[in-house]
Amino acid sequence: MRLNFEFPEERISELKALQEETGAETMKELVNAALTTLEWLLEEVKKGNEIAAINESRQTYRVLVTPILERVAKKSRPIRALGATGD
Repeated sequence: MRLNFEFPEERISELKALQEETGAETMKELVNAALTTLEWLLEEVKKGNEIAAINESRQTYRVLVTPILERVAKKSRPIRALGATGD
């Protein structure tokens, strides 16, 4: 199956820069890598995990927050029973 997408020139430049930086031989390879990463992110978020960049030397972390991940996280959270007490 063939898919066609329209992107602004700025986004095309960004994609080409990513292709060069990653050494992806084709745009297809780049997109497949991105989709594989997104699939992993979604599975982790569904499990209730956060995705974060950890800097061990500074003992800091930054949680990755995107609209897509937020939607999936909200959808995956169990609904608490009315009157249930939280921690």
